[in-house]
Parts: sequence; C-alpha cells; structure tokens
Amino acid sequence: MGRLRDDRGVTLIEFAIMFTLLLMLSLGAYEYGMVFRDSLTVATASREAGRVAASTANFGDADCVILEAAAGALQSLDTGAIDRVHIYKSDAGGAYAANSTLVNIYRPAGADTPDLICTGSSWLETIGGNWDPGDRVNTEGAADWIGVKIDYSHQWQTGFLWWNGSMALADDAIFRIEPPAPT
Repeated sequence: MGRLRDDRGVTLIEFAIMFTLLLMLSLGAYEYGMVFRDSLTVATASREAGRVAASTANFGDADCVILEAAAGALQSLDTGAIDRVHIYKSDAGGAYAANSTLVNIYRPAGADTPDLICTGSSWLETIGGNWDPGDRVNTEGAADWIGVKIDYSHQWQTGFLWWNGSMALADDAIFRIEPPAPT
C-alpha cells in the first residue's frame, strides 16, 4: 500500500513530458512541410517565368509578362511575399553576376508610385534596368540565355518558439532565348 502512494502523479508527469515532445514533433513536421511546399512553389514559379521569358524576351512589354507569370504561379501561397524578381542575362552555365549591367530587378509596388505598371499589378524597378527587351534577340550562331530568379519570404505559420518571423527562399531558372519568328 505504501508503494502505491509513492507512485501517484508519475503518470501525469510522464504524460506531460511525452505530450511536449509529441507537440514539438508535430509542429516541426507541419512548419517544415509548409517550407517544403513553398520552396517547391517558388521553384515552379521561377521555371514558369523562365519559360515565358525565353519565348517573350524581345517583346516590348516582356518584363511585365514575365512578372505576371511569376506572380501567377505564386497565387496559391497565402502567406509570405515576393521580395524581388531578377531578370538577367546568363551564360549557358547559369552564372548570375549581381553586379552585371544586364539585369532588371523588380519588387512589388507598395504605397508609392510604381515605375512599371502591368495588367492587374504594379512593380517597382529597384536596380538598374539596363537590359532592354529589344536587346534580347538571339542571332545565328550565338545563343543568349535568360534567367529569372525569385526571392521569396516564407512566413512561419505557428510563431511558436523558433518558428516565428520569416525565412528567405530563392530559386532561379535559366532558358535559352528563342529566336524570333521568321518574317
């Protein structure tokens, strides 16, 4: 009888320890599952924008079409935000020099007046803008490559312990610019 009195409350303590561990495990699985989903979506969006960039590279409003393709592919994400979209000239190896002059970097417009207004949304050109769509023409023999990089901020869902704030995700895609249609 004395031994039973000493064991009272042990089950409650064991339950509290196990419940805490299971809660942490399930929250971690949920949070990292959402990061994985967002990472795949950003990768898909960069490939979609890259495919659009390859086929519309030399049209006058090519950057708007590319930006809309990227934003459209990210529509399913309800948390987080696009930080920047880079449209740049790449080599066949996929190199992107951040200090290159052949890059246009955009971010979604806020309350300030946008420099570039696309159908349904507006974007601010933040750096340079020295790669005019008219200069993106493939000629015979020399292949030009276009890249699209998306910087995205993933917002943690639960805000519990170390899963609070945001996490930066980025992905890029490089495609060969399609030659212009024969006239």
